[in-house]
Amino acid sequence: MLKLALTTAALMGIGWSLCACSGGGPSPIMAIRRLSSVKMDAANSSIDQGAVLDLENSLDRSISVGEEFKVALESNAGTGYEWQCQLKDDPTILVDNPPEIAPVDTGVVGGRVRTIFVLHGKSQGTVKVLFVLVRSWEKDVAPAKSLTLTLTVMPASAATK
Repeated sequence: MLKLALTTAALMGIGWSLCACSGGGPSPIMAIRRLSSVKMDAANSSIDQGAVLDLENSLDRSISVGEEFKVALESNAGTGYEWQCQLKDDPTILVDNPPEIAPVDTGVVGGRVRTIFVLHGKSQGTVKVLFVLVRSWEKDVAPAKSLTLTLTVMPASAATK
């Protein structure tokens, strides 16, 4: 029985990867890639180049012009909610679109997923980046959750590490 369950789980994973190749989801490489992440605290206000910030609460952070980092947010895929970044055209920061989606609970239909936004410091200044957890089809409904990342983008040599 255990062998059957393991075989079924393996086939489910292969099936998901094949479906992902058809354009219906993330690439198989992204599905198996492990991202290193950092938990930020009050004592560490700058974000290192290429770091993944697991955002659980609203924060104030700094980066340098030209640096790139990622913001990861978790949600349950089966609920219909998805994380969206609400940032109008801002000269200070660039957010790649669409975000990456990576499963947390592999082999679980409707399990947890990480939505990963890639941000780039473009020019000096301060900007508030709002992330909201919403159902895209629900209009005029308040987000289930919202988090604000206040970023100060400093000249390349000024950000403290």
